[in-house]
Amino acid sequence: MVWGMLMPNGLIAVKLLEGKQNAAKYVATIKLFCVPIMNLNIQTKIYLVQDNCSIHVAKQSQEFFKTQNFEVIEWPSRSPDINLMENIWKMLSDIVYSDNQPKNTKELKEKIFEAVDVINTENRDISRNLYYTFRERLTKVLVAKGDLCNS
Repeated sequence: MVWGMLMPNGLIAVKLLEGKQNAAKYVATIKLFCVPIMNLNIQTKIYLVQDNCSIHVAKQSQEFFKTQNFEVIEWPSRSPDINLMENIWKMLSDIVYSDNQPKNTKELKEKIFEAVDVINTENRDISRNLYYTFRERLTKVLVAKGDLCNS
């Protein structure tokens, strides 16, 4: 499994996770990987956007977020998926699979990290612009009462 984050400066970071994930492992990932990176790159409050996956909304996760400088953005169930990270996953996937398919796990991992480097160097403006359009995208969802087909 690959966990990823997009920062307002357009940089992305990914972490390869081993085994089945649960709330304790999720909190450990956030604590040991996300928090240090965010503290280096963001000087103000940290806004966390995540879906309603059970480990994201678990009591243990929510209690951890309360102890941090995180503002967790509520994501209503059955809402249109306008999570910015979905755009990043698409960019990563396009780069990873743009030529030969990875032959094994090692090759796949290498291609993932190469794709992160490409996005962080050559496509950073695209990633950064996602932040500039986020408020507009949210507003369209609110105005359309969640119906993006009519926005």
